Amino acid sequence: MNSKSLSSLLLALILCGSAFAEEQTFGDYTVHYQAVNSTFLTPEIAEQYDIVRSERRAFLNVAVLRNEADGSTTPVTATLNGTKHNLLQQSEPIEFRQVREDEAIYYIGRFDFSNAEILRFTLEVHPEGQEGAHTIEWSTQLYAQ
Repeated sequence: MNSKSLSSLLLALILCGSAFAEEQTFGDYTVHYQAVNSTFLTPEIAEQYDIVRSERRAFLNVAVLRNEADGSTTPVTATLNGTKHNLLQQSEPIEFRQVREDEAIYYIGRFDFSNAEILRFTLEVHPEGQEGAHTIEWSTQLYAQ
């Protein structure tokens, strides 16, 4: 699979409204985000994007879009800071890597998890050229596959 295939796959994950895909709008921006078990990816795509496929490895996929006056959206660059917390209040920072494919811009942050673990994520999103950041918090449960 080529980079367009991954872009299409990740975009489909966001747009299909899967149980794990979410979005939040603030001001002129909409942020799409989701936690995905790495085993969802084919070995070729995982290797291409330096994502380790394992039943206990996952990644966050985040896209930041500017909402245009005509109803369309435009992908924008942003600074992301993320943290993963478990129920024992142990936290781990998540580093994000920007991926650009054609006009698409999204961010991938990798992390480990335990089977059936409930995780709480805190994500600070600061679109380029904007003052201040927007904080998104959500919880999800991931399963080893």
